[in-house]
Amino acid sequence: MIARAATLALLLTILAPLAGHPAEAGAQVVTLRMAVNVPTNSPWDLGLQRLAAEFSRVSEGKVRLEFPPSAHIATESDIIQKMRLGLDGALLSTYGLAELYPDSLALSMPDYIGNDKEFDAVLAAVKPLIESKLEDRYVVLALSKGGWVRYFSKTPIVYPSDLVDTRISIESGNDKEDLFMQGLGARVVPGSISDFLLQINSNAVDATCQSPIFIAALWSQLRGKIAYMSAFKVAPFIGAVVFNKSSWDRVPPELRPRLRQVVADMAERTGLDSARLEEDAIASLDGIKIPPEPDEAAAKWAEVSARWRNGPIAQMFSADILAAMDAALAGLRHSKPGPDARVSSRQADRAMP
Repeated sequence: MIARAATLALLLTILAPLAGHPAEAGAQVVTLRMAVNVPTNSPWDLGLQRLAAEFSRVSEGKVRLEFPPSAHIATESDIIQKMRLGLDGALLSTYGLAELYPDSLALSMPDYIGNDKEFDAVLAAVKPLIESKLEDRYVVLALSKGGWVRYFSKTPIVYPSDLVDTRISIESGNDKEDLFMQGLGARVVPGSISDFLLQINSNAVDATCQSPIFIAALWSQLRGKIAYMSAFKVAPFIGAVVFNKSSWDRVPPELRPRLRQVVADMAERTGLDSARLEEDAIASLDGIKIPPEPDEAAAKWAEVSARWRNGPIAQMFSADILAAMDAALAGLRHSKPGPDARVSSRQADRAMP
């Protein structure tokens, strides 16, 4: 469960771009145009510029990344449409990737994955599956951990029952998340990211589920209107670097493994940075209250998760991706997925530094 603004939370450490080497005289230069749905000069935008510099350096100027300015203001649906019309690649959030492979949205269903260790295991398990499902048309160079979303609300959300009759802002078009929230008794209020501030300021909503980094960026406008943040993480979100297969095939074969490693290194760094950036963001939310989650509440959420896994989620997503996720989680929880194991993963998350 994510919102498109979660992409804004996929931040890299800002490092000085490395100078690229010019291509040898007469050498053919491959230019890959990549679209990103992030603000110009944001940390993620600057990090991608560094990635472009690394492509140039590693390939000795034979492969270049460019970011069309118009793509910075496009929606992910627009970006995917442009990829089908000739754009080479894109940075996509969970939602964007789900437009190419709908089952990938299972990675971000609420209360399914409990902590970073589980997230690592699940990503490793499903990446080959996602690659194989898309390989006829796309190349997935990396899946990056983007961070976690939590409940932000006017009143505390500790137990599932706290969502009953809560008006929660959900990104328009996310039918699966709508069903989950409605199943808990919440009242879904659809709207875009730009709508959220208007919704909260006009008292049209009571809560949202967002990245702390996004909330921190808007805290000067949200302070006093949002009083609580959930102590527990609700769901992770990812970033995916995806290219059209026909575009990636233009890269000289001998360079592809090295450039893949450049992207993989970026993805790993992003995952490490996201935890630190979330901690900093939460620390900056002066005045926010974080009610503790007792084991009893964790057990209630685990019951909801198990019920949905064996019911609606089993109908929403294919058996192969759910089987891969379940196997990865069972290997860490030392049991079949269920309420007791889910509570243990929540307890493990509390114990992590």
